[in-house]
Amino acid sequence: MSFSINSEIQSSICILSFSGTILTKDKVDETLEMVDHELAEGQRKFIIDLKALKQINSSGLNLILRIFTHIRNKGGELILVQANKTVSELFKISKLNTVFNISADKQTAINQLNAPEA
Repeated sequence: MSFSINSEIQSSICILSFSGTILTKDKVDETLEMVDHELAEGQRKFIIDLKALKQINSSGLNLILRIFTHIRNKGGELILVQANKTVSELFKISKLNTVFNISADKQTAINQLNAPEA
């Protein structure tokens, strides 16, 4: 199963839904261009929905890190949601769970991103 990505705007947040597997560098440039386009349009709040992502390796982690860097460099925020057990374990093993804001579900992430600054 190859990697695919869909994007939608919901509650003023760009939601990127990943599906399939990220085991190669295929579609990295296309994905980063999609993020850069949203950033150029003024979007600063992002969610990556990992619910349909079956498997990733270092190539997948690298892609997510690059997306995170692009968003942060433009003053944006990113939350990862709904990672399955295999993907969650990889984040823990790599200690990237300490780098990323990871939420159990999409609605919680939307509420976090739309919460007024304290």
